[in-house]
Amino acid sequence: MQRQLRIATRSSALAMAQTNYVIAELKQECEIIKVSNEVGDVNLQDPLYQMPTVGVFTKQVEQYLLEQKADVAVHSLKDLPTIIDAQLYLAAYTKFEQRGDVVLLNKKYNYKSLSELPDGFKVGTSSLRRIATIRSRYPKLNLINIRGNLNTRIQKLDEGQYDAIILAKAGILRLGLAEQISFDLDEKEFLYAPAQAALGIQCRKEDVETIGRLQILNDTDAQKRCVAERMFLNLLEGGCRLPIAVYSECRGNGQVYIKGRVLAVDGSKVIEDEAVDHFEKVGQILCEKIKVLGGVELIESLKQQK
Repeated sequence: MQRQLRIATRSSALAMAQTNYVIAELKQECEIIKVSNEVGDVNLQDPLYQMPTVGVFTKQVEQYLLEQKADVAVHSLKDLPTIIDAQLYLAAYTKFEQRGDVVLLNKKYNYKSLSELPDGFKVGTSSLRRIATIRSRYPKLNLINIRGNLNTRIQKLDEGQYDAIILAKAGILRLGLAEQISFDLDEKEFLYAPAQAALGIQCRKEDVETIGRLQILNDTDAQKRCVAERMFLNLLEGGCRLPIAVYSECRGNGQVYIKGRVLAVDGSKVIEDEAVDHFEKVGQILCEKIKVLGGVELIESLKQQK
């Protein structure tokens, strides 16, 4: 009889929904181990990009694996740093929930696009990628930092602290809150975060048995696209602290199309390009193209602003 897997996860409603999805897909009895995140879950004032460490939402969960307090960790893959501890292994990339971002409006409004929003409209987001994208296209909107889990953010919206908030569509759908969505943002124009809407299933590298058991969770299309996107992010030396965005598609025979974008935080400069190649190479190819266009200088200037 197989041993019961111990799955470490954050304790938020979204993290629990993601973990329960994984357990349902595994079709096995598992023990859920909730991990308190003192950095990301307690400090709800500072913007994420000003946090003093990388892996704000993943580091303590990974520590449970390293200390053998858990066998498996479930992460929102966009939150997992592109360089992980050498003792750990990213064993599966789950099928994407719907990718892209959505806008939720206070119930007194009925707008259908960002272009309809009036000057000074209070828009809540904690993402530098979203902030830079909006500033580059809709500079008259009033962008305000927002933190907290999804239900907390929606409550703040309903209370009138914000006129609108922008969230990842995947999280809204995983929590069964689709009716809260006012309108979608076109993912080919309002590019998403690398690996957004996929879950990363992690375990210890030497735990061959668990790696094998987790393979049922792996989606090859999601894996190819996430490998390409995360390589692009890694080679640009980016993360949640820099406004870097992507869009990708699988093209068959291991080929992935990827569009990448780097933005100045104030929206004054946008560098983007695209590439198609094998998924293990295309991230590097796109990175080189972005660098030629001035991406290195832009990223270095962004780092100096921190």
